[in-house]
Amino acid sequence: MFVLDPRQALAHETPDLAPRLRSLDGATIALIHNGKTHGRELMEYVIDELRKTWSIADTVLVGPPSPGYGGDPADAAPAAEAVMAAISAIGD
Repeated sequence: MFVLDPRQALAHETPDLAPRLRSLDGATIALIHNGKTHGRELMEYVIDELRKTWSIADTVLVGPPSPGYGGDPADAAPAAEAVMAAISAIGD
């Protein structure tokens, strides 16, 4: 039997991961959604729940205007520079 391996060698080195935050107190958090019907609402619910535990300073909503838009990395650049953490969700 011949089994194909779908994994490929990486074309570039992967960056080191950022250190894990000990707390979300004082953090600015990016809420990343996919532009589908309830993506934004889902992220707002998540942040409401997180605020019950932590003193989150601010949130930045990041997402396309519609699900069919593939996005441009430049659209996320301001959020990437301003936030300490990011939460991503798919709202179908």
